[in-house]
Amino acid sequence: MFPIKKAAVINDLSGFGKCSLTAAIPVLSALGVQCCPLATAVLTGQTGYQHYACTDLTAMLPLYTERWQQNHAEFDSIYSGYMTGIEQLLKFEDFLMHFRTDHTFFLVDPVMGDDGRVYGMYTPELLDGMKQLSRKADLITPNLTEACLLADAQMERISQYSDSESLLSFAGDLAYKLRELSGHSQDVIITGIKCRDAAAPFIYNLALTENGTHTCRSHFFNRSFSGTGDLFASVMCGCRTRGMDTVSAMELAGSFLYHSIADTMNENIDRNDGVNFEKFLLELIEGVNRL
Repeated sequence: MFPIKKAAVINDLSGFGKCSLTAAIPVLSALGVQCCPLATAVLTGQTGYQHYACTDLTAMLPLYTERWQQNHAEFDSIYSGYMTGIEQLLKFEDFLMHFRTDHTFFLVDPVMGDDGRVYGMYTPELLDGMKQLSRKADLITPNLTEACLLADAQMERISQYSDSESLLSFAGDLAYKLRELSGHSQDVIITGIKCRDAAAPFIYNLALTENGTHTCRSHFFNRSFSGTGDLFASVMCGCRTRGMDTVSAMELAGSFLYHSIADTMNENIDRNDGVNFEKFLLELIEGVNRL
């Protein structure tokens, strides 16, 4: 048996949509890691739904920091996701200063946009803050849109590539730039690279580590679902916290998502409701237990 490790997870809590903390908590638990949630906002449902309400919890972040310090909290990893704006990001920086040690694995999922568009909470100030935060991480997991934002590349370039080789080359260049900007041996994974080659449409994840560039691919379903990025980052956090290397964790996360999305497609579930990942948590348990 192994001692249970702890991960502080900074993300929103949505009642419906299977994303953010409702994705992270079961995934980390299956991987043998205690998820200690720090909620950035509480939503009745994720923002893809036509009707939702949101309560911003920025004012509560200092209380997390203060009370967890008083309770002598320690974490093996810290994983940050959705933040409502620059004020919240700056308060999280204070949390990070108090709880990150030389032995704490730090993952940043820089939630700002997707499919060539930015989300509603995006501002230039948030981007500047996310750039600084991302450079401190041991691993970052931006999608292709977010990688462009962090690397100051034009998002319009994504649609200019009609073949997978060119698009993957572009993603690889972005990963190298982001790793260089970090100033240390950061691992970079660019997720959800959609290659729509007529003969063989695939979706790729591309990892850059000290051992070079690695890709893994799965069938491209041509539909997006709520929470898939959160699920991927949660698997990466749990696996790395347990000692798995980045590339092996990426392959496990890719397989887990492929099976979850395929099952969801078969049931014709609405994209806002998320994917049937619960059926495949055993796959994660078996994968991490092979360590």
